Parts: sequence; structure tokens; C-alpha cells
Amino acid sequence: AEHLRGKKHQRLRSLRAERRAQEQRSLFVSGFARGTSGEELAAYFGAYGYVAAVGAYAIVELRDAAGRERALAETQHDLAGHRLRVRPR
Repeated sequence: AEHLRGKKHQRLRSLRAERRAQEQRSLFVSGFARGTSGEELAAYFGAYGYVAAVGAYAIVELRDAAGRERALAETQHDLAGHRLRVRPR
């Protein structure tokens, strides 16, 4: 019981909760042309909601889960002549 009230445990719980929340807002994107910048991906996915971050391996994090759902509901994504594969993170 003492362990569960400890700072380290509480910090870990908080970190895990934040990671789960990020997962609910994020997309995994592949299939774009080599050399495509994070800014280009952010501009494209900005149509679905505010893009909070574009990370390594083309993880696109939107500000809210509703934007993620709108992007996932779209049947086809094209950027600069390349068909993108968009999946939940």
C-alpha cells in the first residue's frame, strides 16, 4: 500500500496515462515519398484537426481523438502523388 502512494509509482501512473492518451490521438503513417518533411505531413493532416506533433517514424499526433477518427474514416489519403497508409498507432 505504501508503494502505491509513493512518488515514483504516482509518476509512472501519470506517464502511462499520458501515453495512452497520446495513443488515442495518434496515427501511424507510411507510404509517403522519401524526403517528405514533417511540415508537409502536418499540413496534410491539419485538415483533420490541429496537429500537435509529427514524430519519428511518421507518428502524427493530433490534438484530439475526434480528428484521429476523421482521418481514419477517410478511405484514401494522397500526398504529393503517393498513396498514404494511415493506421491507428
